[in-house]
Amino acid sequence: MVNWQNPVVINADLLALTKLDHVVAGIYIWETVFTASFELDVLRGKRPYRWTIWLYLGTRYTALLAFILYFIGTDGGKVSCQPFGIALFALAYASWTFASLIMVLRVIAIWNHKRLVKFLAVGLWLVALALNIYSLTTMEVSYNATLRTCIILGLRKCLLNAISSLTVDLMLLMGMLIGLLRHVHRSSTGIWRLLYQQCIAWIAVACIGEVPFLVFIILNLNNPMNNMLTGVEMTILSIGAARMYRGLCERGTFSESISSQKLQVTTRSPLSTPRCTSASENLSSIRFATTTKSSGTVGTSDAAVFMPTDHVRVKFISGASNLGSVDEDTKTEATFETV
Repeated sequence: MVNWQNPVVINADLLALTKLDHVVAGIYIWETVFTASFELDVLRGKRPYRWTIWLYLGTRYTALLAFILYFIGTDGGKVSCQPFGIALFALAYASWTFASLIMVLRVIAIWNHKRLVKFLAVGLWLVALALNIYSLTTMEVSYNATLRTCIILGLRKCLLNAISSLTVDLMLLMGMLIGLLRHVHRSSTGIWRLLYQQCIAWIAVACIGEVPFLVFIILNLNNPMNNMLTGVEMTILSIGAARMYRGLCERGTFSESISSQKLQVTTRSPLSTPRCTSASENLSSIRFATTTKSSGTVGTSDAAVFMPTDHVRVKFISGASNLGSVDEDTKTEATFETV
């Protein structure tokens, strides 16, 4: 039976930890470099800007900074270990915090900004954030002269923090899944299908990344073994959150939230039924007669829209427009919903 507290075993485990973290860091850097075109396209205006891009960047680049700092501490010679360890874990926690906040916003959007859901989701996130901050105040780091690197001591003190992170992530994901299942009739089409698939994938990512890390802390074999999967967990969660964010943004009209696009038009006379003509096998042309009123002159024009027929539902509501330039009895609202 292995004596995990034997100094020889501890040094061997610490060496294995160092090698594993270097491998994981290489994978993460490769992922960051080869997917950097996404944020560059946003910067150059090739993709629409959404404020949630800052959460995406926070998730990716705090993890990258954590690996860079790790290289400095392990390969760059002796450093002041206590500030080094706190800064390293602060960056790792920040990456998780940004990823979870993306999850919170998605849950709120799926539940259509209901106050109770918003309160619970934000509250869970704040509790986990507070425990992360508290764990930084109890962290102990020392220098290993044999391997010339810093090691984290007493990571078992972070057991409550690890449990809370996993619990919060799973509760948010279950809230997301329940919210999607409320629209089960939409779960097989368009954006809803993508959200459903990503929710299932995110649950798998959370379990794969966080459960083994939690098990190692509970076993408490020795300090290197307690830290063995820290880098692995951060890499899995960061890459998973970033990929799912990019995947949702690829839908074009949707980002981190669910919304519908509405187009309001006014007509010279009420439209009883829309006129649709087939433009091709898979496209329909929807033509609207619109009016504008300026300086006492009324002008008319036609607007044609070509969209895939299996991805659009059109609903006309007479008298629902709030445009004030035409008489009330001539107003029609056309509502588009992407599916």
